[in-house]
Amino acid sequence: IMWTRKELKQQAKEALQRNYWKSVLVTLLLLFLSGNWFGSITSSMSDGMVAEVESPVFDDWEETEEFQMDLQDETIQDLENENIIIGVIVTAVVFLIIFFSVLGAILVYEIFIELPVIVGANRFMLKGIEGKGEVRELAYALDHSYKNVVKVMFHTELSIFLWSMLFVVPGVYKQYQYRMVEFILAEQPDLFYKEAMQRSKDMMNGEKWKVFVLDLSFVLWEIVSVMTCGIAHVLYVAPYKYLTNAALYRRLCGK
Repeated sequence: IMWTRKELKQQAKEALQRNYWKSVLVTLLLLFLSGNWFGSITSSMSDGMVAEVESPVFDDWEETEEFQMDLQDETIQDLENENIIIGVIVTAVVFLIIFFSVLGAILVYEIFIELPVIVGANRFMLKGIEGKGEVRELAYALDHSYKNVVKVMFHTELSIFLWSMLFVVPGVYKQYQYRMVEFILAEQPDLFYKEAMQRSKDMMNGEKWKVFVLDLSFVLWEIVSVMTCGIAHVLYVAPYKYLTNAALYRRLCGK
């Protein structure tokens, strides 16, 4: 299947003209609902504590009133240090509980809400390439084989993540290899996850470098997005890219 960047982008521009405001609305909703677009949350915590305890030196070992007072002061100091250590441990435990609770909530949201919505958004883009799309397509995966869509998308994202743990390059490779899974589910939401992932592999076989170059062709548009504080991204760049990817999928379907 032969295709060119010019051909795909022309189809995307024509589709954007036919569905401009709907495309912008779907893009805006997708950017709002998708956790990936909110940026990454970085948290850092530093804590330092220096405790110095000197053992008293005695000229003799006779119990004197002064020695008893020093011993009492030392005991109080040790108790205060223990309280500080306990406080630090409790704070650390509470922080970890809150951190993992928030992380768990984010993961649940991404798996059960964000990923199905992405599939619905891609269905809208496919409809836009073919003619006219409807905003209600955004919720398509929530009403059609929802559990299976979640399962397939979860397996896909997990596979990409695990390959990314090995090194950056394998993760990027897998990301391109499974790039069409979202579009495949947008048309066939009941496919078994292995079949959907295999179809994406077959479609992207021999196409990954060309698709990478296609992505690079949007770099200048992304710079414009940054210069306009994201306004151009919502009003033109993001819908343009989504529709171009939909046009790419439609061309690769011939494989």
